[in-house]
Amino acid sequence: MPITQTIDPLARLILGVGSGDITLEDLATFTRDVVQAGLIHYSKLIDIAHCTATFTPEELAAFVTVLREIPAATPRGPLAFVAHRDRDRLARAFAGLDIDGRPARVFDSIHDARKWLREQAAPVTARKPGRRP
Repeated sequence: MPITQTIDPLARLILGVGSGDITLEDLATFTRDVVQAGLIHYSKLIDIAHCTATFTPEELAAFVTVLREIPAATPRGPLAFVAHRDRDRLARAFAGLDIDGRPARVFDSIHDARKWLREQAAPVTARKPGRRP
């Protein structure tokens, strides 16, 4: 599979790592897996620095139109792409397309992407002792 994913429930983070040629079907599979797992609210870090997209900006825009139609019971988590500077055009296009106000950015460093995702995380409210959520 060109996009492998690892889920970190403590950090509420999904890490996707791409390899080789990435198709729209690969993006659709990744998205379907996230939706089916009920993790649309998690932050997503997708490392595509060593990949080549096999789709056009127009095909990507059509895909985003479909994504907007997916109902979300919770706000969508932020999305950070890590992309090689010479091949980040489609990642930047995807990040620039609004999906329910979900923040998205493209980075050339995984460390910068992780830092930004941590900054996007909603603050945890303090619980009263002895009370369960």
